[in-house]
Amino acid sequence: MSDSETRHVIELQTRLREKLEALGFASDPRARELVHHLAEIAARCRTFEQQSLPLFNELSPEHRRSVAQLLMEIKGDLDAIQDSITDAQPALRALFEHLIQEDSSG
Repeated sequence: MSDSETRHVIELQTRLREKLEALGFASDPRARELVHHLAEIAARCRTFEQQSLPLFNELSPEHRRSVAQLLMEIKGDLDAIQDSITDAQPALRALFEHLIQEDSSG
């Protein structure tokens, strides 16, 4: 992850933690992993949109090896995004249940 991605992740994590605190979910053990995974997904998607895809579009068709190498890097990024999405699912379900439970008890 680049320095700009790292900074972006830290900023997102701070805002996400604050939101989970406001929702009364910050004390749940899954809150930390939810914050981590959501911030990572957002940062990787941002990099994909702002760097990888523009580079793919700019590379000349004559530079087939460079395009192929870039595609392998893109695949790695997409695999990491997919893993983070999968890893975030239990925490997302827990947050959803927390919110629904709070509504029904209020």
